[in-house]
Amino acid sequence: MKILLIEDKADEQFRTERELRDLGHTVIAAGSGTEGLELYRCERPDVVITGIYTTGLDGFALTRAIQALAAPRWQPVLFLSDHADDELEVRALQVGADTYVVKPVSPEVLGARLEVLQRTLRMQQLAEGRAQQLERYYRAEEDEKRIAGHLMQRVLRGTQLEDPAVRHWISAATVFSGDIVAAQRTPSGALHVLLADGTGHGLAASINVLPVLAPFYRMSEKGYGVDAIARELNAKVKNFLPGDRFVAATLAVIDMRERVIGVWNGGNPEPVLIGPHGSRAFTLRHVPLGVLPDEEFDDTLDAHGFVDGSQFFVYSDGLVEAENAAGETFGDERLAGVLVNAEAADRFDALKTAVTGHVGGAAAHDDISILMVECRWPGEAPPAAVGRVLPGGLSQHANWRSSLRLTAAEIRQVDAVPLLLSLAGQFEPVRRGSDRLFVILSELYNNALDHGLLRLDSRLKLHPEGMEAYLGERQERLAGLDHGEIELELEQLGGRDGAWLRVSCRDSGPGFDHAAFDLGATRDSEMPFGRGLLLLRAICADLRFNVEGNHVTATLALGQSGSQ
Repeated sequence: MKILLIEDKADEQFRTERELRDLGHTVIAAGSGTEGLELYRCERPDVVITGIYTTGLDGFALTRAIQALAAPRWQPVLFLSDHADDELEVRALQVGADTYVVKPVSPEVLGARLEVLQRTLRMQQLAEGRAQQLERYYRAEEDEKRIAGHLMQRVLRGTQLEDPAVRHWISAATVFSGDIVAAQRTPSGALHVLLADGTGHGLAASINVLPVLAPFYRMSEKGYGVDAIARELNAKVKNFLPGDRFVAATLAVIDMRERVIGVWNGGNPEPVLIGPHGSRAFTLRHVPLGVLPDEEFDDTLDAHGFVDGSQFFVYSDGLVEAENAAGETFGDERLAGVLVNAEAADRFDALKTAVTGHVGGAAAHDDISILMVECRWPGEAPPAAVGRVLPGGLSQHANWRSSLRLTAAEIRQVDAVPLLLSLAGQFEPVRRGSDRLFVILSELYNNALDHGLLRLDSRLKLHPEGMEAYLGERQERLAGLDHGEIELELEQLGGRDGAWLRVSCRDSGPGFDHAAFDLGATRDSEMPFGRGLLLLRAICADLRFNVEGNHVTATLALGQSGSQ
């Protein structure tokens, strides 16, 4: 060790210095307290040995000054005294000395005392090294958190959650949340929402949910149904995450125009629909994403109708399992009480207040997330008359044409509308009108399927619980469909006044009585069916049915033609 020896008696300094060197130490000697302090500043020794009554600065003042310079590190100081005095020893220890030795002292005792200080010094050096390593780890972790947080914000597309129909709240148990919420409008204006809860907590749980976000946004933007999206998300989680990782998730489509909600729920608590006349839970539950292979995956949706003014709530299990300081969970009963008793305008905030008040200052054991959708018809432009006159000079020669024919087997398995929309969207004029084209394709295809092949009667919707009965019957008949076909054709036409898209849909069924929908009906009709055709009349330049009603052609204006 490097030792600073402060002794103003030359003979004692010489003797002690020789003994220390014989013990294998490096010695720096000072003849006064003042000189010793200057040498300490320059040399920073491992151990300081000083007498009590040194010249300039005495041992007490010198020790105080040295410990102030060394702070916050520990500086070992050994007092060599001519006096066996308890009061002096106490004073020495109080000002920062570690040991007090009375002269004369044998080299063996002095060496043993120094070994004790050396062991303690090594422990300090080891602790300092570990502290520095921890500091490096901490800074690296903070940098990783900053980068990960930026990435998560970009991936989550926070602006999508600014949809006026959506409110959400996430309370993370740690810096990063394993719960995420996402929302995306489809081309038809329907709202897709996702609440996902990754296994575990913190950054690892946040990473678990990343594989579900991009497919959710991409497929929703293209108009795929939430059943198809759920299947794709399951494949992503199954393929990308380790076998012990999975994602509890709730996907829902809220169709404001048709006033129906379809839910796929895998592993989360039951979503709840609160309406003016009561509440209803979506009770159909599946296993979480990433558990089952594709051939065993069930993408069945739980669907219910709603009335304007309803509110749809989705939440993670962290809400009902949130504990207060006494270990009592928030629970389903307390949740139901808040949802049922609160006024609609205050319901979301009331739930947040209730759960935060219940938890109080207790440490959170799990992330808590809540998502609420206001189910309210936003209105639309009034429909235009059928048979609007097309501009003159419209060429009958298509710039391009594409058709898709589906048999019963494909109809049961394939989501045809996004496929055609993706193809047509490769052409710039169509891309500009893709939202309207999605509505046209969806309405024509679903009309052909529901009324042409499945022979569903829209009057079912007139009865209480009619929407649920209609959707249940549709699902049952679709599963049993063994014959029939639907053909969709798109062709882009050019004329003097711009580009047009002609959409044709034909089914092999007997047709339906389209004339039964009065052309003078208004959009605010309380009838639970027919709104789709009214919307088509509003956005199409021309809409024509054949006599039987199983072949319909719609024409969409695309604006000025551009180069292809």
